[in-house]
Amino acid sequence: MQSLQKNNSKGFTIVELLIVIVVIGILAAIVIVAFNGVQSRANKTAAEQTASQVAKKAEAFNAVKSTYPASTADFATETESKLEGITLGTPSSGNGKTTAQYQICTSPAGFRVNYWDYTASGTNKITPAANAIHGGGATAASTCTTAPATTP
Repeated sequence: MQSLQKNNSKGFTIVELLIVIVVIGILAAIVIVAFNGVQSRANKTAAEQTASQVAKKAEAFNAVKSTYPASTADFATETESKLEGITLGTPSSGNGKTTAQYQICTSPAGFRVNYWDYTASGTNKITPAANAIHGGGATAASTCTTAPATTP
């Protein structure tokens, strides 16, 4: 008579492996949802910081000259208002973190700084006047003209 051998093989069953794979998939989905848009928000924050720097430099220029820069070249005329590492021009998705749009405003006098909003929907993501950074007496309703582009 043959004796029955006990099967003492070690390892995981296919069901156990499938359960582990499903759990890993669920955890991955949670992580992906949690971090969705983090890069866009970080890029928007960098663009806002660039625009804020331009606004501070325009205010520094005003403190020295008692007027706001009338052109982008005026920023380089004073040590306090030099833009280092910042380009004034038309921001886009490729250069938006280091490029801001400087606008000279009249009635009331001041300036507006627009930046690229990486989190906005649509194709034109340059901040609207209401969300731009304003200085002097300028508001979203001010009449502003864009200063010509310049590089640092």
